[in-house]
Amino acid sequence: MGDVEPGARRGEEVAPAAAGGEGGGDPRPPDAGPYTFANAITALRLLLAPLVMLLYVRGNLPWALGVYAVAALTDVLDGLAARLLDEHSRFGEILDPIADKLLAFCILVALVAAGRLPAWLAALIIGRDVALVAAATAMKWSGRPVPIKPTRAGKYATAMLVALVLLVLAGDVGAASRPALAPWVAAAGLLVAACVTVSWAQYGRMLVVELGRGRSTGRLARDR
Repeated sequence: MGDVEPGARRGEEVAPAAAGGEGGGDPRPPDAGPYTFANAITALRLLLAPLVMLLYVRGNLPWALGVYAVAALTDVLDGLAARLLDEHSRFGEILDPIADKLLAFCILVALVAAGRLPAWLAALIIGRDVALVAAATAMKWSGRPVPIKPTRAGKYATAMLVALVLLVLAGDVGAASRPALAPWVAAAGLLVAACVTVSWAQYGRMLVVELGRGRSTGRLARDR
């Protein structure tokens, strides 16, 4: 459920950030390889994502809530483990955003299908993630550095999405009445939408700046 560039979360620098991004500048630390404790935690989130969807669709709501809470917690624990154990993994850079986006996709699809969340909110979040992955892939294939770094708005969107899902699931399992939770669910949903919209603009600006930088570099090379 994180943003496209996991390096900043786990301590690795992938490419200098363009204007508007955060971080950048330090050399990459040594690669710890794929077999790290942090990657094992991330892999657990990858496995739990479809399980959450399956449990929710089958009506095992308490289990769905518990598994989702554990999966969301691993999103914090893997980065913490990587920093504490000094496990900076190139493989983790790839696995972490895949696990994040799969978890978000699975729970959003399940909640939208059940009529618990509006389809436009899921489309906004999933559309942003798809666009970021496509842009990052295109930049890498063209040989350019990927300027997309996590922004505060993106991090806030991730945190608010977790809170939103937990509120919805809490209402489903009867931890609180749905009418009582409805204002909080609506507020959390609007905050998620606002943060995602701002992050769309921030990531778009990063890409535009990087593309402009690439064109300027190309003109200077031709002039020489």
